[in-house]
Amino acid sequence: MLSHSGSSGEWYAFRVRPRHEKAASVQMREQGRVEFLPLIREQRRWGNRMAQVDVPLFAGYIFCQTERSTMYSILNLPAVVDVVRAGSHPLPADSEEIEGLKRAIDGNLHLEPWNYTEVGQPVCIKRGPLAGLRGIVVEVRQTQRLVLSVSLLRRSVLVEIDRDAIAIADQPPTLLAYGQAAAGAQ
Repeated sequence: MLSHSGSSGEWYAFRVRPRHEKAASVQMREQGRVEFLPLIREQRRWGNRMAQVDVPLFAGYIFCQTERSTMYSILNLPAVVDVVRAGSHPLPADSEEIEGLKRAIDGNLHLEPWNYTEVGQPVCIKRGPLAGLRGIVVEVRQTQRLVLSVSLLRRSVLVEIDRDAIAIADQPPTLLAYGQAAAGAQ
């Protein structure tokens, strides 16, 4: 089997069949692909009991790092419908936005879906799992939240952050990762 695990391609968002995000993730891993399916834990009621379940943060989408020239095998997976594109040209996702989401999930931070947001107070995160990220902060329910967005999908999520971990930024509100993410992008 051809291995793609060393792939340094760009991140692309793939649209998948309804409720097939996890199946697409498995199928991509079986091909040796580097995939990213952001999941959040929600409490659901089934009959008279409550259960914790992992649900996709962006229903209907999964990210995969690939080269455009090898995308055909992904598009042929049973769970995959298409790649996000403009006309006939696949559009890559911003790798820094994906890195920010990965760091929030790896840091076990509480995420919640939010309306796509491009305005707010520009800040830089000084410490914690998101240290080095620049972004925008909004106040929701009397707490400071960092807005992480995937501009390609026009979707955002909120991450609760400690007020002491933020510094007002003098740069525009974009998500740029310093340190390990910036080094990986070069």
